[in-house]
Amino acid sequence: MKKIKLAILILLLILLVNTASAPANNYVPITLTPGDEMTQTLSFKVDYKRAFATADASGSAALWVIPRRIDFGAIDPGETIERDYSINIPRSQKPGYYEVIWKFSCKNTDGSACSSAGNVVLQITVKADTAPTSSGAEYEYLTIKQGGKTSKYLSFSARNDEYGLSAWAVASGNAASWVTPGRIDFGVLGAGESRNEYYTITIPENQRPGNYELIWTWGCGYKSEKSCQPLTTSKVYKITVEAGRIPIYTPASGSTDSDIAAGIFALIFILVFFIVGIYILVWVVKDANKRGISGALWGILVFFLGIIGLILYFIVRPKGNIVSCNYCGKQKLENLAQCPHCKKSLTPAFRPAPAPMTAPRPVTPVTPVRPEAAIDDLKKQKEKLNRIKALLEKLDERLAQGDITEGRYKELSEQYREEAEKLKNMITEKELLKEVGL
Repeated sequence: MKKIKLAILILLLILLVNTASAPANNYVPITLTPGDEMTQTLSFKVDYKRAFATADASGSAALWVIPRRIDFGAIDPGETIERDYSINIPRSQKPGYYEVIWKFSCKNTDGSACSSAGNVVLQITVKADTAPTSSGAEYEYLTIKQGGKTSKYLSFSARNDEYGLSAWAVASGNAASWVTPGRIDFGVLGAGESRNEYYTITIPENQRPGNYELIWTWGCGYKSEKSCQPLTTSKVYKITVEAGRIPIYTPASGSTDSDIAAGIFALIFILVFFIVGIYILVWVVKDANKRGISGALWGILVFFLGIIGLILYFIVRPKGNIVSCNYCGKQKLENLAQCPHCKKSLTPAFRPAPAPMTAPRPVTPVTPVRPEAAIDDLKKQKEKLNRIKALLEKLDERLAQGDITEGRYKELSEQYREEAEKLKNMITEKELLKEVGL
């Protein structure tokens, strides 16, 4: 049992060390636009032994990296080597979220393996280019993230010589469906009157990042149905939709070995911890029952209090050797007067003294039977046997005459025949004894 406990503790220690030593990923957020180019630096440091290290690029944006493999060469203890690399975003690249994962590998010069640093994950957000402007309209630029919302307003003013003028604006363009309301009515305005009307732009959560356009086209008319010249300029919003919240990197097909190993070790640690906890709980319940205290109570305390409950149990548990019960064979504390399992006193020290034996009764002498009495008894038995035979014959006659039923006949005849058989055996036995002179 002690060896098993020691092996479990060693296994737990190994799992804790391996889990704690698993390297973590380093995340670097970057925002670029199509056609951009930038230079980044990757570094590696060795602490104890001279080693060789390399880094390989993977992920959805690995093709943008030059070079895709970086060789740090030989690195002395305490030395940090830096290497530059470039990231080139294609001009035709669609806006969105991409990743470059730098996975390190390390080996000591003596051939032994060394611990590598955590992966470097570049979280690249490709932002849409600024939309080009056009002449003949009033332009305004907006940048909104996926799922974002903003409120704007349109303003309309009547000239001083315009009376009873009504005006409106209608939304169009590939972003018109995001606008509420899609038509704004300013109502009837007096001369020189100005009015503002608000509207809301809501970007769908799943909207693809890129450039979109919202066009407000003006219209007007007079209450007297007089013709009105609409405004020559339109209000145009150039909307750039950016990728939403950058997701936390979760390894999928590009999962690194260190991340997978860390997850496996964590799962094994939880499983071993659960098994050891169940083992300790069962052991406490059984040990408490052996020592004559409530195993169920101490099991509940250890379950809820954990290590504190286990320490309390070791403090208050009755001390002594464990022996087997002489009656039920189960284990109990040696100095218990009564077995906690079968409730009997089982050790010789506490076994009750045997009850005193009663004196034997005097033997009554058997009076010998006189020969005359034996002859009379034999004669009576023969006479009784003859009467039974006569009764059986009488029963046969009554059955033939129909005076009794077959069931009743069977019942009486079996009874008489059984008694007759017994008498025959007794008569035969006595006649044999008489012949031998007993």
